[in-house]
Amino acid sequence: MEGVKYYLTPDFTKINGGVILAALGQAFFSLSVGWGILITYGSYLPKNQNIVTSGMWIGLMDTSVALLAGLMIFPAVFAFGKNPAEGTALVFQVLPDVFNSMPTGGNIVGALFFLLLCVAALTSSISMIEVPASYLIDEKKWSRKKAAWAVGILAFIVGIPSALSGGASKYLTEMSLDLFGSTKTSFLDIMDTLWGGLFIVIVALMTCVYTGWIIDVKKMAKEIGIGAPVFEKKIIGNVTPSDMWIFFIRYICPLVILVVLLNMVGLFGVFAGT
Repeated sequence: MEGVKYYLTPDFTKINGGVILAALGQAFFSLSVGWGILITYGSYLPKNQNIVTSGMWIGLMDTSVALLAGLMIFPAVFAFGKNPAEGTALVFQVLPDVFNSMPTGGNIVGALFFLLLCVAALTSSISMIEVPASYLIDEKKWSRKKAAWAVGILAFIVGIPSALSGGASKYLTEMSLDLFGSTKTSFLDIMDTLWGGLFIVIVALMTCVYTGWIIDVKKMAKEIGIGAPVFEKKIIGNVTPSDMWIFFIRYICPLVILVVLLNMVGLFGVFAGT
């Protein structure tokens, strides 16, 4: 129960601007904003798909799964006297110790846990591979099989240094780099900070500016309204959800993303990497 209390009892004295910005940075990672995945899968949807409802379900389900994962991990960590602030090491170093410490069935529970973790990684990999693969299929007229194999093999090769940086290679494991006032250790952490954090926020900002100011944003709003009629209905005076969305995509979202980006590069003194 100590783990449940730690996980679910809020400490408002620790909530500040840095925490909020860190949460926004995590939201980018968790929802895959800026990776091109949502755009790619969205392009497969029929025109009458309700994007508004789909977006709400994505956010709800993503949050629910994250909450359930926390309820599984933190009580176990506290029950075996481990440090909950281990970061990425929590899964690969702390949890194996937890499973080993179980009086009975620890090996089975551990095997099942990492099997499910492998499935989670596989499904995430499929979604990320789909982005460049769809480009090769649509623009270069490759077959899906050829595109999937080419991107998959390339991703495997590029991912080898990250796989070796968990202890298999001393050089890759112990290498460190100071990024915006925060020291990142291991090749995986460095790459994750750059490509899994900083650059996806940059891409999200560029996409937001492109959507709001370069292409016809009103045309995009009408496209959303095809599957969600309420999007074009007046709710406050003559203001519609479509008008509010356009205002946010042009002004509020770029500003918020820019603040997150500036915080990530250390301008506000608190690094908000994933």
